[in-house]
Amino acid sequence: MDRDEESLKRRIRRLKELEKNGLLRAVNGTLADVWREGSKPKTVRLRHSFVIRRPDVVEEPPATQLLNPRGVALRFYLLALFEAQCRLAPGAEWTGGDRPFRGRRGWNDFIAVDVAYSSTTDTYARAPERTQETKRIRQVKGALLTLEGLGEQALVEIPLKRGGKYRDHQAFRLMNETGRGAAALTPDYYIVPPVDKQMIEIPIDFLLQGWVQVLHPSEIFTWLSFRLLSAHFPARHRLSGNYLYAKKREHFHLLRDSWEDSCQTLVEFGLLRRMPTIAEAAAARATQGIFGSLFPQPGGLGGREDRYEPYRYQLTDKGLAADALETCMKELLIRLKRRGR
Repeated sequence: MDRDEESLKRRIRRLKELEKNGLLRAVNGTLADVWREGSKPKTVRLRHSFVIRRPDVVEEPPATQLLNPRGVALRFYLLALFEAQCRLAPGAEWTGGDRPFRGRRGWNDFIAVDVAYSSTTDTYARAPERTQETKRIRQVKGALLTLEGLGEQALVEIPLKRGGKYRDHQAFRLMNETGRGAAALTPDYYIVPPVDKQMIEIPIDFLLQGWVQVLHPSEIFTWLSFRLLSAHFPARHRLSGNYLYAKKREHFHLLRDSWEDSCQTLVEFGLLRRMPTIAEAAAARATQGIFGSLFPQPGGLGGREDRYEPYRYQLTDKGLAADALETCMKELLIRLKRRGR
């Protein structure tokens, strides 16, 4: 069994466990309650600097430092923005409120992770609910430490408890999407974006239907990149789709393999649609006989047959309304079956 197949089986195993123990349904229910009892935003708004830097800035954007396949830091930060935008008005600075870490609607209830797997026995132990909750809290604390450990790009601040010996994770403070800034300056605490600023818009179903829980960090980041591209180039997105390649991809600090794998997975899950290339469109017209020949097009970009043409994609937001767990399980099992042929 090669590494790709092993990784695929591991992902399917984790999804099956989330389905079996009902944790993802419970987490989705918690997030839905938070949304209904808050301002019910249609989208969660994200500043562009979280996923892309200006060409003259060398450092990576914060999101690219949160792509550990097993990490939950990127997921938690997006969920913290969701919670803030449900609770606070546009223009308001972050306040932690009174949300606990443990218990119903605590921060541990925002994350769905399989925590009871034993690699020794290759089975899931039926640990007591209290033990599983403690492990989920540990995951959230680990995410906070990761978010705090980004230097000037730190996305949270965790104060010390009275006495100065232990961290007060429950009192964490959220930073703006660019990070806290230089240590000598006042921390750039998170402020809910005003409604008149252009932002990356994350449809609420991405969070309420469980997509933020089941996608890998690299897939979330790729999807966010397309949301930024579609916002900046809406006509191109609508007509032919958006794309990134070579130097353009470097602005997002995306590796080619990770980008291509994520695009393919998002297509399978129904969140992206791959648009026909010029050559594919020309071939399709050729099969239409005389009607296709009425509207001839060059076979490649600029009329050159040897020019590289990148794949272009459109966002398909209707796919977000589907149950994320059910969709991912179905498509990953189909992929596994194809590999077994």
